[in-house]
Amino acid sequence: MNRLPKVVDQAGKVEGVTTGKRCQEMPENWCYTFVTFFPEEIMMKLSSRLRMAVASASVLAVVIGTADNAVASDDAIAFGKEMFKLSLGYYRPNFSSKVAYGVPSGSLPPNINAEDDLGLDNNLGGARFDGYWRFADRHRLMFGYYKLDRSASKVLTKDIGPINIPGYGNLTINTGSNINTDSKWEVFILGYGYSFYKTDTVEVAGQFGLNVAQFGTQISGTLYTTPATIPSPLTGATAGSTFTVPLPAIGFSGDWALDDRWRMRGHAGAFKIKLDNVEANVVDASVAGEYRVYGNIWGGLGYSVLNASAKVTKTDSNASLDWRTGGWQLYASMLF
Repeated sequence: MNRLPKVVDQAGKVEGVTTGKRCQEMPENWCYTFVTFFPEEIMMKLSSRLRMAVASASVLAVVIGTADNAVASDDAIAFGKEMFKLSLGYYRPNFSSKVAYGVPSGSLPPNINAEDDLGLDNNLGGARFDGYWRFADRHRLMFGYYKLDRSASKVLTKDIGPINIPGYGNLTINTGSNINTDSKWEVFILGYGYSFYKTDTVEVAGQFGLNVAQFGTQISGTLYTTPATIPSPLTGATAGSTFTVPLPAIGFSGDWALDDRWRMRGHAGAFKIKLDNVEANVVDASVAGEYRVYGNIWGGLGYSVLNASAKVTKTDSNASLDWRTGGWQLYASMLF
């Protein structure tokens, strides 16, 4: 089966071969695409409408390909030359969290497992926002925010605590108590990065970041306790509290442009801090692959982990937190 040559004149002749009505039935500038892509024997068997549809699809394919090449060569911001990057996505981590609440200045009671003991979900999805501002060629200011709040109701199948119940002290909440639990985890991200190594395809930066976390777990409901209280059971009483903890991290980040469509990026950091009323340490890491969908719009899929622990003392209670998360994030990014 032979293909027609590629040069078509206005008379419908191609290097001495007459195409007949094939080119006369369609706009003149469609003929080239039409006769280039489709064999003579097949096209002569098709109706005129179908031939027109096939020719239209051919032209559309050429137009899309041309536009795609134009975007790749002209409109895309070069690697490392963007001023802003804004990302919005869906983050779904798995949780492993333990909390303890005690009386002020007292020793902390044993940890309570928030998932096993209190019935909180061990995974949850939510929106996550990240970005940075490149205010100079090698300097970036990073920012981000996400919030993962959980709640659950459960009839206890084991004793938990002791836990500080304001006005009553450290009490053990007994089996059979009908509890309602609200868990708060809200993170504000702010950081600075300096790119000490930068080429047309690779950028490696040192980073200092600060994750400001607001966390807390509050338990209420119909509580049977040991020692027993008056009245018993307790109703309307709330155990637990909410705290704000700085979780700084020092680390490195890397970006690698595989080509004009694909990129890889990652970061890792850790830090430990001890102040008058706060003791905290954090390990934070992530890796992601990104694909340029169109122009300066990118899609990404990544995995991140955050392990944090903190001890906080307040005027009405003291608390400890052991928080471990790890999960996938699907997101879209825009470069400016």
